[in-house]
Amino acid sequence: MSSERVLVAEDDASILRLVTAVLARAGYEVDTATNGFDALHKIELTPYGAVVLDLMMPGSSGFDVLARLQVTEPQHKFVIIMSAASGDVITRAVACSNVFAVLRKPFELNDLIADVRKCIAAPHLQAA
Repeated sequence: MSSERVLVAEDDASILRLVTAVLARAGYEVDTATNGFDALHKIELTPYGAVVLDLMMPGSSGFDVLARLQVTEPQHKFVIIMSAASGDVITRAVACSNVFAVLRKPFELNDLIADVRKCIAAPHLQAA
């Protein structure tokens, strides 16, 4: 079921493995991407109930992913994960209407699961 499928886009291999394992144990089908280009490619091919997205990735960043999908496919929903970030970075991320939560690393795994559940349960946004 596509609403139970989650994409995790994270360039740190250990965090990627941890988040993937936690979400799989919570009952989600999980796909992974290690950069924004890979995330965009997978999003084009597969419907996801939620995308867990690291903002700071090499090549194409999480901000690039948000900006592109905000215009072309605004129905996608995101849970943002990030390392230390300024208030400006957080404000910029939250300004996207399809961002449902922002978690700072290190985050509580139960918070991640709860935010992914809320994101999936939220209604899809309609294209303008």
